[in-house]
Amino acid sequence: MDYDVVVIGSGVAGLSAALEASAAGRSVLLVESEGRIGGSSVLSGGIIMAAGTSIQRQAGIEDDAAALERDYLLFNQYSVAPSLARRLAQDSGPAVEWLRSLGVEFHTELMYAAEERTPRSHVPRRAGYGVVGVLSDALQGRPGVDVALGRRVNRLLVKEGRVTGAAVDDDEVRAGAVVVACGGFGANPALWAEHLPRLAAAGGSAWYIGAPGARGDAFALGAQAGADVTGHDRALVVATPGFTTNIEVYFPGWLVMVDRAGARRVDESTSYAVMELAHRRHGPLFAIFDDTAKKGAQPQLPPEYKQTIPGVDPARMPSNWTEPVIDEMVAAGRVARAATLDDLARLLSIDGPGLRASVERYNRAAQAGEDAEFAKAPRFLKEIATPPFYGAELRLSMLCLTSKGLRIDADAHVLDRSGTPIPGLLAAGECTGGVLGDVYVGSGNSYANCVVFGRTAGRSAARHAAGGGER
Repeated sequence: MDYDVVVIGSGVAGLSAALEASAAGRSVLLVESEGRIGGSSVLSGGIIMAAGTSIQRQAGIEDDAAALERDYLLFNQYSVAPSLARRLAQDSGPAVEWLRSLGVEFHTELMYAAEERTPRSHVPRRAGYGVVGVLSDALQGRPGVDVALGRRVNRLLVKEGRVTGAAVDDDEVRAGAVVVACGGFGANPALWAEHLPRLAAAGGSAWYIGAPGARGDAFALGAQAGADVTGHDRALVVATPGFTTNIEVYFPGWLVMVDRAGARRVDESTSYAVMELAHRRHGPLFAIFDDTAKKGAQPQLPPEYKQTIPGVDPARMPSNWTEPVIDEMVAAGRVARAATLDDLARLLSIDGPGLRASVERYNRAAQAGEDAEFAKAPRFLKEIATPPFYGAELRLSMLCLTSKGLRIDADAHVLDRSGTPIPGLLAAGECTGGVLGDVYVGSGNSYANCVVFGRTAGRSAARHAAGGGER
């Protein structure tokens, strides 16, 4: 046997798995297809959702794993197996403490992941780049750990139903256990139609913001061992107007969004997780605003978001919703402009009477300072009254992460179609399915998945390599 554990992929899930397997005294080979460590994890904000942490307690926030588990299952309408939700919730707090023990620094201010009552999103001071750097440094100092970059694993070694290693073409490495943590499939549009058909509604306007190594390799690797796949059509796809490829996940609260019938469907300032649900249920939605709102949206001013990220200056974040961008999009025909709401409705193929009625109700709500329909905060309630009026179609088009992949149990064992663990095969992170549900809970959901199940996979792999069996 060449190594006790082989880990495929060097994002946060793979790094966490390698660190835990090494901590258990196992020799580890970490294999990365790209030329640098980090995958999509290094590009992200590194926010991690967790409950019952020392950071929460220092902020005077009472929270625990049971509350997170309950919220997680309810928000997902139990589309996630309770055993996976329980492991994610119970180990999320310890995951944050583990990262801190290694040297990851977090802001003391917490975020709300979405619309939950308790802030649980922990923000690292150097975003995902900092988290990956700390984990990478910790791994390189461990004896018995090797890292191979620029090596794309394309084959698992399987003997009598047991995974015994991995290979790059004819270059084979024997191992006691293999952890697949090679990311999702967002960077491979050829797989979108099969695994994420709802993205087809965006047409050619969809784009992926993750790393190029997220090619969906886990599907082929898992199939070689008889792995089951779950999470069909699950992903985080953020609504955008398609003006630019700026990574803007929030909308300014002064927008009003209506459907084809002209009806409002959502609190326009809500989290991107809830906004995605609104678009899936009622889309396409259209962003409507007037000339006063446009003139007030100046580039040097911070966008009027409901949510802010600790350590990030909103005024320095590129936004689709500033006057120069809007004027440019009007000239390009991407934003409709009209002297009346009826004319705007015709340009956007929206029902005119429905739009007028919605705007009239909204203006009354703005005058009263209370949104009786969707409870949007009074500070965002601004009348749509000054012509010309503007509108743009929104589509779910910015693919942030995918959530279909290898089916795992709460100990990160990859399961076959009967639900039986495949000996020697573990998986964690974006390449797995079933941990992230039909909806994305919000900021930090994916990183929590990667760290919690990466650590779990590493510990399980270490036990298996030591002859401890599958459990």
